[in-house]
Amino acid sequence: MNKLSNENDFLKNSDFLICNVLLYFGHTLEEVDRSDVSRCIFSIKRKNDTDEILRKFHEGSLLVEPKRFQAISKEIKSRIYN
Repeated sequence: MNKLSNENDFLKNSDFLICNVLLYFGHTLEEVDRSDVSRCIFSIKRKNDTDEILRKFHEGSLLVEPKRFQAISKEIKSRIYN
């Protein structure tokens, strides 16, 4: 995994769950690229803690509040389909 080199970098990913987790922890979804009909590419503004959050996500050690997590999920889906 690449380390954060510049706070203006963006993480581009098609994983809905990773997008949801990063937004839950205060990241910003800058763009949803829907040009490929089979998947969306999320552009998320990187922060200093992005790599740490992703590491904890893959370890399975993150905890979230379910209602807030679901609300963020609905918000992302709204950006995908509207």
